[in-house]
Amino acid sequence: METFLSLSDQTVKLLSSKVVDFCIPSIGDKIVLYIVILITEKDEVTELNINCSEPENNVLERKELAADDLFNYMSEMYDNEKENVLAGIYAESEAVAVLQKCTEYMRMINERHNNAVKKLNELKNGYVSVTERTSSLHNACDQMMAHQTHLAAGAEQIRANLYYFIQYDSIMKKLNTGKLLTNGKSFMQLLATIDECLKFLNAHSYYKDANAYIVKYTQCLSKAMTAIRIGVLADLEASVNAVRDRQAQLEVDAGKYQYVEEDTFALIYGVFAGRANSIRSALAVAEQRFADVSEYQAMVSDCQNTYFSIRQQLLSPILNKTIEQLLGKHSKSSCAFARNGCAFLLRLCDDEFRLFKQFFNIHSLAINGREQTGSNGGTPSSPLAKVVFGSFVTTQTSFEDFIEAVCRTFYDVLRPIVVHNPHLETLAELCTILKVEMIEERCGLMMSVMQQTQGGEYSEFNKKANVSSNEADEVLFNPRSGFVHVMGELVGDVAERIVYCAGLYGQTDIAGFRPSPGDLAYPEKLIMMKNIEKEHNLAKACFILFQCYLIFLFVLKLLLPFMSKSDHFNETENASAETAVSAIDLHCLWYPTVRRTVLCLSKLYRCLDPAVFQSIAYELLKLCCESLERAAEGIRSDVAKKTTKLRASLDAELFVVKHLLILREQTGPYRITLTSENGVASGLISQRDYSLDFSKYKTSASNLFQNRQRWFELNSNNAFFELLFQVPVSMSESSGDSRRTIDVQLKSHCHALIKIAADLIVMEFNKYIEKVEKSIPSSSTSKEDDKPLVEATLMQDLSAQAFGKLSKQWPEIKDAFSLYIGAKDAEDVLLQAVRKQIIDVFVRANEYVKKFYDVEQRQIASVPAQEQVAVMLN
Repeated sequence: METFLSLSDQTVKLLSSKVVDFCIPSIGDKIVLYIVILITEKDEVTELNINCSEPENNVLERKELAADDLFNYMSEMYDNEKENVLAGIYAESEAVAVLQKCTEYMRMINERHNNAVKKLNELKNGYVSVTERTSSLHNACDQMMAHQTHLAAGAEQIRANLYYFIQYDSIMKKLNTGKLLTNGKSFMQLLATIDECLKFLNAHSYYKDANAYIVKYTQCLSKAMTAIRIGVLADLEASVNAVRDRQAQLEVDAGKYQYVEEDTFALIYGVFAGRANSIRSALAVAEQRFADVSEYQAMVSDCQNTYFSIRQQLLSPILNKTIEQLLGKHSKSSCAFARNGCAFLLRLCDDEFRLFKQFFNIHSLAINGREQTGSNGGTPSSPLAKVVFGSFVTTQTSFEDFIEAVCRTFYDVLRPIVVHNPHLETLAELCTILKVEMIEERCGLMMSVMQQTQGGEYSEFNKKANVSSNEADEVLFNPRSGFVHVMGELVGDVAERIVYCAGLYGQTDIAGFRPSPGDLAYPEKLIMMKNIEKEHNLAKACFILFQCYLIFLFVLKLLLPFMSKSDHFNETENASAETAVSAIDLHCLWYPTVRRTVLCLSKLYRCLDPAVFQSIAYELLKLCCESLERAAEGIRSDVAKKTTKLRASLDAELFVVKHLLILREQTGPYRITLTSENGVASGLISQRDYSLDFSKYKTSASNLFQNRQRWFELNSNNAFFELLFQVPVSMSESSGDSRRTIDVQLKSHCHALIKIAADLIVMEFNKYIEKVEKSIPSSSTSKEDDKPLVEATLMQDLSAQAFGKLSKQWPEIKDAFSLYIGAKDAEDVLLQAVRKQIIDVFVRANEYVKKFYDVEQRQIASVPAQEQVAVMLN
């Protein structure tokens, strides 16, 4: 018994330790605890829940391990119990009986646990299988739904894309009916469908048969454009027929056309304007969608060409009749004919442009014109034409071609008149009318007005048309560009004729001028005009005194404030009269060639290109200077018969200097500032003259034959080498212009005038002093060895003679300068140089006297001092 109890105690301890170590399930725990409580004879049963802190997986493993160990221990206990029963011990212990029951109960629990675990595993495997099959089914359903959606979208896309393919038959059927109104809503919808189909097919050209359907829809577009063209041409033809019918009725009622007949022009423009709305709306429908398509552009071009052809046919009879009437009315004045003809053409251009805008879109016309401009489109060919009208012409359009054709009729009539006109003044006036009045003023003003009035409209169009800001000015259309182009050609023709006539005028009227005795009557002519001016001034002074007396009486009788007003009026009137008289006098005193040159240049200045004008001015001024030289020779010979040759030379030089100063002053406004190639501003366009010098040929040949001994020298002094390597021809370049020509001539004659004026007083004295200075030996070193080469008495005679001429002729010289020059500043400059030369002669004489004369000889010579001469000159 004790053995059983000890065994039981060990079993309980072992079970307790296993329960703690292996964490068996809660039911087993309760059983073990119950067994322990029974063995330890405790009265109370406590239910405990053991929570394992180990991870779930480890707990499950340990539970399975505890169940196996417990089964082993139970088996061992069963064997021992069987032995005890055999030994008769089993019946003696109640605890053993309880343990037996517990063992049975635990075996049953183990079996149930195993069955439960098996069922749970089966359920778990079934659940996993069902879950996997359910997820697979769900995924398959999702894929099927996505595939179904994709197929539906594809079908819808195919149905939408197929729309652009199946519209061809219906469109072609509608176009072939021939009953479509080109400005109706159905036709607009038809064009919209064609546009959408073409855009789609061009964007998806990789679709099957897309290129074939593009060709088909292009054919539909061509048919639509043909329908529009037919409708537009039909309306234009109807307008022409209506105009011609009414013109025939007018001819029956009113007779032939009259100059600018109001009814005829109202008919021509009114009938067309009535049909303009339908044509413009038909073109606008197509322009909204096909403005950049070649078929539309070709259609519009055909319509415009037909329109311009019809308009030209209607206008040609009226234009020819009007030009004939103008030519008959102004047959004696080509300038009046040109002015009135150009004014008529400008009004015609404006009227045609106003009518053209009612038919066609000007914005598209300007852009198409800019894109179609070629090498000759809108760009002047000649340099003169570029200067004249290059700023007005930017693009060449069909409207400009039409206006050019209209203006060409007037050009063909006016050009022969210009070519056969020999009068330079008339040609210059014609050129001024065409270039300045018509092209620059009227057409340029028209362009500036358009830029201000149409700027907002064109800027809005530029935004829609994606036109850059640099091209915005080019889009602005000038309706007078065709007129400017034709008149620019006429200006070029007139300019060429002017150049020819100006050269002929210079040769005949300037270089070939033969002066009359009255033209060379100098200084008598100037003296006479001066006397007339004195008499005029005296009469004017008397008149002013008389007016003052009348004003004084008037003030005494009336009111005092009126005196200042009357004085101001009289002074203004007198000043204007004095200015007018003096201007007339100066103009009448000019030499004829100078007057002709100045008048010719004043007329040619505004009508010619600056480069051409400067070339003509250079030639005319050069010829004018040559004519002044010839006139000076005539004056010199005429005056020499009355006075001395020196005084005659003085008058001749004063004559030349006077007119050169006039030329320099009058040509001042024509010195245009231009920019040269290197960017430096130059006063004039210089004319370069080249000259070739062949004199070195002769020098080289003479040196070759003179130095025969150097023919065969083997060094650089060989005569043959010198002949070969020396440059035989030298070229010199000289730049000349009108201002340089006058300045060079003026400088040369001013020096000659100064010398002649000084020689009138000190010529003999100067020559003698120069002769004495040349005779002085250069080896003399001491003053004691210096001996005078001139007697003091001779020096006294020469100086006294010169001083006497100074006191007598100097006032005459000043009067002559004042008589000819007439400008105080120029007189002072020239007379100051004369004074300097005269004083210089006396200074040299005094230096000679101081050097070679003693005190007694100086007193005998009595040469006037520099201060004395200066006082006399001033």
